[in-house]
Amino acid sequence: MNSQVRDNKRPEKIPAKPIDPVGSILNHLYMVVIITVAVLVVGLAGVMVGVKPFYSADAVIKIEPVIPKVLYGKEEASIMPYYDDFVRTQINRVKSFPVLTRALEIYREKGFNWQLPEESNEQAVGRLAARLNIAQLRDTQLFALTMTSRRKGGLAEMINATVDAYFEAIGDEQMSKDASRLTFLRNRKLDIEKDLADKYAVLQKISAKYAVGITDEKNIYVYLQAIVDLTQQLVKATSRRIEVESKLKELVNQMDKLKVIDISSDVDDWVENDQAVRDNRIQFSRKLQDMRLFLAGVNDNHPDRKEYEESLNRLNEVQDSMLKRSREVGEKVLRGKLLSDQNKKILELETEYAAALKTEEKLRSELKEAETKATDVNTQMMKASTLRKDIQRLQDSLLSIDERIDQLEVESRSPGRISLMTSARPPDRPSAGKRSKMMIMVVLVSLVCGIGYAVARDKLDDRIHTASDIERVLGFAPTGHILGPEQETEPIEDPHRVVLDHPYSQLAEQYKAIAFALSLEHEKHQSSIYTCMSLNKGEGASTFITNALNALKGNPQKKILVDLNVWNPFSATIISNNGQGLWDVMEGACTLQEAIVTDSPFPFHILPIGDWQRANKSLFQEFGLDAMIQILRKDYDFIMVDSPPLMLSTDAKFISQLADVTVLIVDAEAATEKELYRAVKMLDKIGVEVISVVLNRAKLKRGKYYKSAINNYYQFVGANRDREGS
Repeated sequence: MNSQVRDNKRPEKIPAKPIDPVGSILNHLYMVVIITVAVLVVGLAGVMVGVKPFYSADAVIKIEPVIPKVLYGKEEASIMPYYDDFVRTQINRVKSFPVLTRALEIYREKGFNWQLPEESNEQAVGRLAARLNIAQLRDTQLFALTMTSRRKGGLAEMINATVDAYFEAIGDEQMSKDASRLTFLRNRKLDIEKDLADKYAVLQKISAKYAVGITDEKNIYVYLQAIVDLTQQLVKATSRRIEVESKLKELVNQMDKLKVIDISSDVDDWVENDQAVRDNRIQFSRKLQDMRLFLAGVNDNHPDRKEYEESLNRLNEVQDSMLKRSREVGEKVLRGKLLSDQNKKILELETEYAAALKTEEKLRSELKEAETKATDVNTQMMKASTLRKDIQRLQDSLLSIDERIDQLEVESRSPGRISLMTSARPPDRPSAGKRSKMMIMVVLVSLVCGIGYAVARDKLDDRIHTASDIERVLGFAPTGHILGPEQETEPIEDPHRVVLDHPYSQLAEQYKAIAFALSLEHEKHQSSIYTCMSLNKGEGASTFITNALNALKGNPQKKILVDLNVWNPFSATIISNNGQGLWDVMEGACTLQEAIVTDSPFPFHILPIGDWQRANKSLFQEFGLDAMIQILRKDYDFIMVDSPPLMLSTDAKFISQLADVTVLIVDAEAATEKELYRAVKMLDKIGVEVISVVLNRAKLKRGKYYKSAINNYYQFVGANRDREGS
């Protein structure tokens, strides 16, 4: 079944209905024709009554101004804007107050009166200016004066009077205007020349003070480079001064360390290397050696031995004293030499520090002077640059003034021509151009109204009409569609027996197609329990179930209809079973086999609802409807459950959970898109996995699939019947 959905996500919201103008027109063809014809009739009548014919007269004037190419030095394409401006000026001049005032006077001289009673001259001129239509004829040297009126008397004379007044104004003002222009331009030229001379003087003064090329912007880089060089030298001098200052501080700090530093090793070396000390030590060593030798030859009991020993001790003490004194003298000499050398280094660094400090101060002074000079030069260069631009602008203005003076002098000698090409003539017949245009507009508006009505009606109609509406709302195509019984050519007596009584009808074929899809679902997924429900009451769910079971191929003993529609149980109207049914089985009044009807006029078994009016409505869930359905699954291949409407009964939700497939019957032109979308979302929420949608009671649409399909079907059936009859 192509419409059953497993693990398929629904659209987040209902997609907008597409606009199909052709389909909308075919659906509402009669109303489109009525609305179009009504608007057309009313509009044409209004145009005929409200739009009257009018008379028109016009005059054409040719303008040929002299624009010497030699003065402008430009091509013809660049001269055209000057010409267009001139023509627009002349058109505005025709509508000026003096010209139109003179035109009214000429009009009165011809025996006509434009001014209305109690109307001032200003009001009459304003009314004439509003009625005159003056426009340049495209890509020509012509412009036309046109006027329309309901009356033709005096119409051409009014236009001709305006043309005469315009020619008079041109002749009177041409000479005085050229003279005033030349005077103004010459005075302006003198002012510019004086201003130009003043700026040249200032520029010359600046150049003489700083340099001939002061106005050249490249010269500023010389001053900037000098600043850069001085800055680099100052940085080096500062670095040198800081370096000398650091060394000087370090030498001063070393002076204290030199006073206490251990120089014993240096003193020992000095004592060892000093000649005088070494000679004394040798002499003392010899004397001590002689004394020790002498003492070694004297007996211990000799009376003078003690005296000799004391002399030896005194010589040792003198030698030690001499060595100590030598070390003291050596330490004093060496430490003094170290301090003296350090003082010399400090003095040299102090001299170098003073020189570095003076150099740094001098460089700072020179840098400041260079910066001041560069700033002054830059200021003067900017001033000179501004002067140069002003001089260039004044020179351009002076050149333009000279060109304009030459042009005016040439034009004053050859001002060109403004001539009348065609004078206005009294109109012979009225013009109906406006009425024709209005009629065309009425025709277009009537078509738009008719088409707009059809499109708006389809766009605003949210009812389900076709299978494409279901596919757009739900995201999957329906299993099939079933036309309404009234669409058949033959009358349908019992809608529950269409497949049995009219096997060659289009309705029977549609039921058979859906039954074939149910059979495929049964073979592929072993689905046996089909819950059929409509959205609301009376939408044909029972009719669909009986015809679907009639169309299913197979053993009639393996098909059963379970009637659970408490809103409208149909089993009591087609069979008689002493009132026994599903409710009686649940209450224990009879067995399931006793409640099933096997000898009905239909090729399937029926389990009626029974005496449901006295039963507790919650018996569906309390007494185990699920277990009973599972018992039926063992004996039947197809179990079609007629469920209450989904939107009216909570039992429908419970019953749909027991089924393998939930078949939703959608009544065309009764169910809305929102109802269908909400119903499927409701089934999704309670965990129904497989949903099949069938469009019931579909209407034929002009140019749509249903119409062409049924026509093709009846042609095919008619041809087959003719062959069988022959």
